[in-house]
Amino acid sequence: MFDSVLGHSTATKGRLGTGAVLSVITHAVLIGAAIWLAARPVEEEKKDIDVTFFAAQPPPPPPPPPPPPAGGKTKPKVQDKPKPVKQPDTIYDTKEEPKEKPPPPEAAKEEAAEEEGGVEGGVEGGVVGGVVGGVVGGVVGGQLGSPAPPPPPPPPSNVALPFGAGMTRPTKTAGRDPVYTREAREARIEGLAIVRCTISVTGTLSGCRIIKGLAHMDKAILDALATHRYTPVTYQGRVVPVDYVFNIRLKLQ
Repeated sequence: MFDSVLGHSTATKGRLGTGAVLSVITHAVLIGAAIWLAARPVEEEKKDIDVTFFAAQPPPPPPPPPPPPAGGKTKPKVQDKPKPVKQPDTIYDTKEEPKEKPPPPEAAKEEAAEEEGGVEGGVEGGVVGGVVGGVVGGVVGGQLGSPAPPPPPPPPSNVALPFGAGMTRPTKTAGRDPVYTREAREARIEGLAIVRCTISVTGTLSGCRIIKGLAHMDKAILDALATHRYTPVTYQGRVVPVDYVFNIRLKLQ
């Protein structure tokens, strides 16, 4: 086609007309396609729609109670009136009884005293059944001005008391330990001996007796206790003789 246009001098007249027609048609098709594309509406791209879910809102709070009436006074509740109770028919005697004269004041006082159980000349605060001239707070039947009963006498000093609470514990001040006998040593005697003795007010021991003894050692234990001296035992601030239990443990060296 272009060769026919450029070389129109050499080309034939028929070839030149055909090329021009084809060129015009081609340009017309291209221009029409361009116009059609320009006039066509542009399709918008479909976009994904974000969906957001929201929680349902809580119901609104209830309205506040109405304020009290002015003055701060509340209406008192009106109580139901009690229904009248029908009383039984009663017949009244219209005859008036003669009025008695009131007793004199002195007689009234005497009657009041008799009703309360007192007597003439008594003292306020006394006990019913007492006598005139008694002491307020005394015991009915007691003697006027009798002294309080004396305290119980202290325990006798010549009777040994069992050692117990409230007594001072004795402490050894002198004396020797038991000496093993030949028989006890050969028999390998060991253990605990229990002896009960009386500690006098001077701290000496007397009346010792074996409660739990050891073989071949009872006499040796009693001989040793005869040499012991202890501090006296006191009870309620007084020196008293007591029965005391001694635990003597023997062990071979």
